[in-house]
Amino acid sequence: MVGKVTDNCKASASLIPAIMGHSQWSTPNETLAAVRSHIDGTAEKWEGNEATIWGNILEPTVLNEMAKRLNIRKFNPGIDYALKHPSLPLEASLDAEADGTGQIIRTNPAAGIFCMGADQIKLDGKGALESKVTSARPEDSPDLSRGPLQLQAQMACGGFSWGAIGVLYQGITLRVFIFEPHAATVAAIEEAVKDFDRRLQTSPPKWYDIQNSADAVLIYGEGDEEEAKDLGDSFIKLAEEHVALKASIKEGNGAIDLINVKIQEEMGNHTIGKAGDYEIKWPVRHTKAAPEKIIPAKEATSKRQSTITIKEKKS
Repeated sequence: MVGKVTDNCKASASLIPAIMGHSQWSTPNETLAAVRSHIDGTAEKWEGNEATIWGNILEPTVLNEMAKRLNIRKFNPGIDYALKHPSLPLEASLDAEADGTGQIIRTNPAAGIFCMGADQIKLDGKGALESKVTSARPEDSPDLSRGPLQLQAQMACGGFSWGAIGVLYQGITLRVFIFEPHAATVAAIEEAVKDFDRRLQTSPPKWYDIQNSADAVLIYGEGDEEEAKDLGDSFIKLAEEHVALKASIKEGNGAIDLINVKIQEEMGNHTIGKAGDYEIKWPVRHTKAAPEKIIPAKEATSKRQSTITIKEKKS
């Protein structure tokens, strides 16, 4: 495992799912802001997390098993340089580069091998290998956030005629997905990279459409204009719906509280109850004793909330 070798100040193959709106972890705007922070020199160093640590530990195991199942005699996991796209501001790093010898691989679910878009794929010449580790349940086609778009970008950068993703699901099921370059997907990636680069060149960046409240806070985090803004009559209906939905949630939560009390009163000190096919648990949370801690002083900070509140003003 070599680590990240691509330029942090431009699009990379691993960012393509997020740039195209297919990431479970980052919106296009969050990705744009992250890359821009590297350009501005304000990026915070990321040390990784438990998932990335295990992904790195298991990567050699996944790659070796992929090579075995695909009859690959030679592969290089030590690619310590970025593959640069010939015409786009796009780079890719590989988990491994493999040599195909013309072997024909057929879809074989029993062996965990799936040829995507074809019953069989010929591994001829250089190919890209990508390792993934996930807690998700096994699937017959990998989610777009789990390698397909990244691999298409890698093949475009390296000029490869084939590529494979090895996904280890829940630590016990390995599936190998084989791809050939897909013209329509590659074209969509090229357009997305060009658009991403255009947005990067402005300061502040030219933001994408807002996808969620986190995006709104990212773009409008200042919250420093105190004068009321007239949103216009078209927002009256939205405000009414917001108030009605909040009231409905409050009513629902109140009903749930009443049910909780009724059940808890009947259960008494029992931690498990049964009602037909339903099992009801009212557990006890235990905490270990801990020594007294002195909380250090903190500087005052301001952070905009991710939610809004609406109250109807009676005239």
